[in-house]
Amino acid sequence: MTKTPQELYNEDPYGYSMSQAVRDGIQLTLAFTQAASAAQDDKGENLVISPFNALQCLAMVANGSAGNTRDQLAKTLFATDAANLDGKLADFGQLVKDVLLANKDSVTLTTAYATWANSEQVALRQDFVDRLAAMGSDVNAVPFSDPSVVDAINQWCSDNTAGNIDEIIQDLSPDDLAILASALYFKGDWTTPFDAALTAEKTFTDANGDAFTTDMMHMDSDPVEEQEFSYLNGQDYEALSLTYGKLDYEARKHPTMRLVLVRPTDDNVSARDWFASQTTTGKTPAWLSDRFGAAVGSIELPKLDIDQEHDLKPVLESLGAQDMFDSRADFTPMVVIGRPYVSEVKQKVVFKSDEKGSEAAAVTYARMSLECMKPEPKQIDLKFDRSFVFALQDIKTKAVLFTGIVNKPNKAMKPA
Repeated sequence: MTKTPQELYNEDPYGYSMSQAVRDGIQLTLAFTQAASAAQDDKGENLVISPFNALQCLAMVANGSAGNTRDQLAKTLFATDAANLDGKLADFGQLVKDVLLANKDSVTLTTAYATWANSEQVALRQDFVDRLAAMGSDVNAVPFSDPSVVDAINQWCSDNTAGNIDEIIQDLSPDDLAILASALYFKGDWTTPFDAALTAEKTFTDANGDAFTTDMMHMDSDPVEEQEFSYLNGQDYEALSLTYGKLDYEARKHPTMRLVLVRPTDDNVSARDWFASQTTTGKTPAWLSDRFGAAVGSIELPKLDIDQEHDLKPVLESLGAQDMFDSRADFTPMVVIGRPYVSEVKQKVVFKSDEKGSEAAAVTYARMSLECMKPEPKQIDLKFDRSFVFALQDIKTKAVLFTGIVNKPNKAMKPA
């Protein structure tokens, strides 16, 4: 049943006007980022991640899932059930197209999908191949014993990230079934660039309270040019929105992408801890909405040059997608014969900003393997020293030949 605007507003005051696909994506972004933050060993380190790109790759994986694996992916990725997963995947696919179209003539924004299947192991089901093709993925059946396949995969990454990410895998195993990969690349100029002459070395304090010096870009508002800042003063934070793309009213050109920067007002609260507080409400935060207003004054922003690699397995497991990583995995719609599982999901990401603009790239891949990992054996101390039930069953046919409820296991029993 469709909700009224008032019902949507009551449910999510800052996100009610957004599409459900966008709202779903924001909630996944918050939860995914928080889970990645929790998984980091060094809490004083940077965290730059692309949940959007991860979702692109995981959508490929989800298209080949079934059973409880599909249920878990549906819940983790879209907070829905398996019956509604296809609809959510279609909505996300349309959202990707809408985002690309909205930025077509303003900034550089590209996505790519690719699949490499091990022709020496199994064949992918045609229905799964068709689903990948509908997403825009090339499907390459190649022998993984050929070392040139690794080079081809890494070259694809470089080609689709403008050379920012030139390697995601080092080798392939004979047990590997497939590599499913997605790439996301962005490059945009600030609507109002920073003046490089105003960049100066200044102090930056990290989450531990340690002070460093770094290049800090500076910008003042310009009343003559009617240049103002887009600013939001929240309850416990201040936020700034900087846009990419040209603003030209006569040519009907407007910025199409923005970078939202948020600073907790309490200097004793780290950005990591503050972000964690934003992930518990289930609602769209104001700083990801259109509630920004005009402000004048000055801003300072350090140059950014960050690259990271993330193991997404613990992230996804903490969010509820666990079965796909072991012998419980059900990817029967993916292959003709065999029991594949996801042996790893990793992401490499790059983010750079200077006086001219920003550049960002991400590649996420899922490695599908054939020989399911065995779960760690459980430690038990189980004694059948009281009444118990048994059944004698044929393993292959599952036919049960005898059943029993045991209270007196043998005739030689004696009173204790």
